[in-house]
Amino acid sequence: MRAAIDAPRHVSYVGQLQTIRWGTAVASATIQRVEHLAPASTRRTFLAPESLYGEYAITLGTTTTKIDPKERRAMVTENPSSDNPTTLNSNIALLAANYRAIVGPVEIVAARPSTTVSLVNRYTGELAMRLWVDNATKIVLAKEAYRPDGSLAWRSRFDDIRFTNQIPNDDFSVAIPPGFQEIEGRRFADLSEDLQRTFDAAGFKPANPQYLPDGFHVIGAESSTIDGVHNIHLLYSDGIRTLSLFENDVDSAPNFGGVKPSVTRFAGHDAQYIKDGPTMLLTWREGNLAFTLIGDLDLRALTDIATSVVP
Repeated sequence: MRAAIDAPRHVSYVGQLQTIRWGTAVASATIQRVEHLAPASTRRTFLAPESLYGEYAITLGTTTTKIDPKERRAMVTENPSSDNPTTLNSNIALLAANYRAIVGPVEIVAARPSTTVSLVNRYTGELAMRLWVDNATKIVLAKEAYRPDGSLAWRSRFDDIRFTNQIPNDDFSVAIPPGFQEIEGRRFADLSEDLQRTFDAAGFKPANPQYLPDGFHVIGAESSTIDGVHNIHLLYSDGIRTLSLFENDVDSAPNFGGVKPSVTRFAGHDAQYIKDGPTMLLTWREGNLAFTLIGDLDLRALTDIATSVVP
């Protein structure tokens, strides 16, 4: 597993990747051309569906530039935590502690022999994820993630792939086309293990949940700005699943985009939530603070966590 996580830092390739996500009512599928130049340059170009055709995203290190030709706009997102060694090492340690890796048969993916690895939660005995790891390069060629009830949440799989470092440098140009509107994306600060220092800089008194599902541990905290609102972001992980808790002291309505949220209630609190495939978002207020939980957990698990958040 460590070799598979580390492989993209050393192996370059070009391939076609198909991804399917199953939501509550419909499934969505995409096909992307993926060009990756080790150690940290990746371009993803949408080939399907038609509504996304021509859009592309270029990631250089920790910065991603998304270009939408139809809307003539560009979005730049910065996330230093995505390449943070602390995060990587913590997730590997959590993965080993919380999941059993069961080696399965060798199967053919994209015309290449690949070893099947099933990751089973040590606490629940549930299959959480299955990987197909290329025997020669250790690049993950296919991946499936499962919900707690055993249903398939999403699947990604390379239809074809070739390993080469002969990729034109122009493919990774992040120059914004003339006349395109530049939209500010999320710009996260670097993830820090010094929680108290992040809390002290918040300008308000944040809160920690007193309960987390088995296997979850805090990875770190960061200050971030989303839609112009300054947040404290606490990130938790069990090695596969992640859980984010955002907190701020701004008295404004949550932004759900164009999605209409559902309403729930727990421990005397009115709350709203939305579900997108395996991901659930829950938002509520307590005192003068606004909270948002986002994670690949069900509503009951999120409300149990929310109930334990005491300012």
